Amino acid sequence: MKSNYTVKETKGSYKMSYSGDLEEAIEKAKVDLIKKQSDPNMQYWQWLKDKAAKEIEANQRAIERTKVFISAAERQLKQEDKKE
Repeated sequence: MKSNYTVKETKGSYKMSYSGDLEEAIEKAKVDLIKKQSDPNMQYWQWLKDKAAKEIEANQRAIERTKVFISAAERQLKQEDKKE
């Protein structure tokens, strides 16, 4: 008989169920765990995540610098207008 298992996570708790033979479901879960832990694509996804985080951070810093410039330049412009 084909065995299967499912695990659903909700707010820090897990709901688990299986169908078929429990020992077979455990073995299937162990095989799945090994596959997931040795997935060669995970290194790429981690690299991509890190790169995206750095790009987002750099963009946010650039936005902040631009806002600071606009604010300072507008103050400078108002001061120059008052002098005239």
